[in-house]
Amino acid sequence: VPMSGLDWWLDQSPEVLKRYRLYCSLTLRVEPAVMGGGTLAFYMLMGYVKGTRYVMHSFLNDGLSKAQAMEMIAIAFVHAGPRGMETIAEAMQDLDFPEVPEPAARFPQGWAPDIDAFRSGIDYSTVDLTAEEKASLYDWYLRTIGEIPPYVRFMAEHRPRLLKTHRSRIENMLYVLPKQVWPTAMLYYHVMSRTAEGIRENVLLCKAWGVSKSDTLDVVGNALVYGQVEAATMVQNEAGDVFDGWQD
Repeated sequence: VPMSGLDWWLDQSPEVLKRYRLYCSLTLRVEPAVMGGGTLAFYMLMGYVKGTRYVMHSFLNDGLSKAQAMEMIAIAFVHAGPRGMETIAEAMQDLDFPEVPEPAARFPQGWAPDIDAFRSGIDYSTVDLTAEEKASLYDWYLRTIGEIPPYVRFMAEHRPRLLKTHRSRIENMLYVLPKQVWPTAMLYYHVMSRTAEGIRENVLLCKAWGVSKSDTLDVVGNALVYGQVEAATMVQNEAGDVFDGWQD
């Protein structure tokens, strides 16, 4: 998918594009592998059809199956909402993913689907969050990342039904994608969109679920293409202690 906006620099000032491409390439893996697609949610929410199609075309070239691609879109939908779905609906016209691609997508070593890792023990046959389910959810966070995010405590106290519905989406989303795609995609989105509050939880989740420190830093570095280097201040403030004590 050609990017005419970037190609414009070829005629006007190619050295500007060259430095940009160098910046973008510095966090690319030596051996390419699919990680979180945080750019997708950002482009969908912005209504950037061409960029959205570019991301989905990249997933197609990387060997994602139709089921995996649908889960990537489902992750993005969490933040992109209805406006984002209008964007993806337009961007996906005539873009078909195979049921069984050849070759199949490659993910980093150790990444694998694990829907049970998301499950906190909540009963989704009802809408109310019981005291037992609240305790079970708190326990999930403490066991998984070692702390309870502030929004979880707030919503459990003041809007428990919304929290339960949110968890229902998370706990029933990734059946074919590796579980590690969730925190890498979320971290990417929060750094890119400069939303500090989502950073710490997803750095901790990356670490807990076997995403390497190097790969997690690659996610941050790639997201800075839009968030820019100033956004790294948020990462330092929110999760600098996690990175400082992280030994791969």
